[in-house]
Amino acid sequence: MSVEQQAKIFSALSDPTRLRIVQALQAAEKEMTGSELVEKAGISGLALLCHHWKILEEAGLISKKREGQSMLCSLNRELLDHSMHCLTNSH
Repeated sequence: MSVEQQAKIFSALSDPTRLRIVQALQAAEKEMTGSELVEKAGISGLALLCHHWKILEEAGLISKKREGQSMLCSLNRELLDHSMHCLTNSH
């Protein structure tokens, strides 16, 4: 993983709201709807969630898919784990 990609990931995680989103997805161990994430992460509304989703998605940390009227969000656990591993094992 390049240093640039790592910087993008850690930049996305540097915001408290985005970090709460990632933590909520990690704790749930399943896909979550936008409404579930708003509630679990303590976000003030879906519009704000969409802003944070975009940044997390651009960093590769989450993926979204539409299911009926809902948007489901899942965490890219492998990328998150790999990023943390690279950070703690870099020389």
